[in-house]
Amino acid sequence: MTDTGDKVSRLLALVPYVLNKGVASISETANTFGIGEDQLRKELEMLWLCGRSSGPEDLIDLMFEGDTVSVTYDGGLSRPLKLTATEAMTLAVALRTLTDLPGAIEGGSAERALSKIETAAGQHLDTAAVDIRLAGQDRWLSLAQHAVADKRAIDLHYYSATRDESTHRVVDPISVFHADGLAYLEAWCRRAEGIRIFRLDRFEDATLLDEPARVPADLTPTDVSAGVYRPAPEHLLVELSLGAGWEWVSEYYPCESTSPAEHSLRVTLRVAEPAWVSALVRRSGGAVRVLAPEWLARGVRSDAAQALAAYGEQ
Repeated sequence: MTDTGDKVSRLLALVPYVLNKGVASISETANTFGIGEDQLRKELEMLWLCGRSSGPEDLIDLMFEGDTVSVTYDGGLSRPLKLTATEAMTLAVALRTLTDLPGAIEGGSAERALSKIETAAGQHLDTAAVDIRLAGQDRWLSLAQHAVADKRAIDLHYYSATRDESTHRVVDPISVFHADGLAYLEAWCRRAEGIRIFRLDRFEDATLLDEPARVPADLTPTDVSAGVYRPAPEHLLVELSLGAGWEWVSEYYPCESTSPAEHSLRVTLRVAEPAWVSALVRRSGGAVRVLAPEWLARGVRSDAAQALAAYGEQ
């Protein structure tokens, strides 16, 4: 499991653990979860941003006293979970996807949870609709796997989130793999004349062509053991200021340097698409700022001003 996956698993387990203890020892809890005390405190502090909504009255609240921590408000975790038919179906889709992933444990927690939801929902759970939705997702996985096995090219319409655009290209498949719960296709892109990695859930349309894949013979498959995104020296070097609650960026993305500043964290990292930086700043609501390069900072400010102006025109 990746570091990010480990952290998410811990965060999901920490609240029930501390609730069960009543008042939990920081040192004992850190030892139980196999991490340092400083890291535990940082992860516990992240829970202050979690809850049923963004309102302060719905967020998890903790109290630290010396070497102990307790949960003063659990964000509703102690209440029995009640799902609408739509929520049950959505959760069933996600759980069925997990149970179909390579390496899923037969009879594991995901399978047991799915069984409970289907039993509780009964006739209100539209299993046909769930199966149809899953079939649509599985169509691209099956197609990609067949393309790799048969060494055939794919005519692909793909949505790029970093550039917010759809592109059409022909790719020559190399491999299919899973990372962080997502399926990817590694392929030689004839348009870019290089190896590219495509998320299967961003396929808009794909057709298996009746022509052989033309993968250059001297290619080396991409090493994704340290993550799907690997910064390259030619990528743009960006300096960001990360405000409270956005320090996770420095842990989730490879950074070349990090340094604490007043009420923030300064990081430098390389990005393949400047548009990704602009999107990150907009999502943060001002908590993330671009410090360098200056031309990118000006562009991000201009994009934000145009977005605000558009709201005023409505």
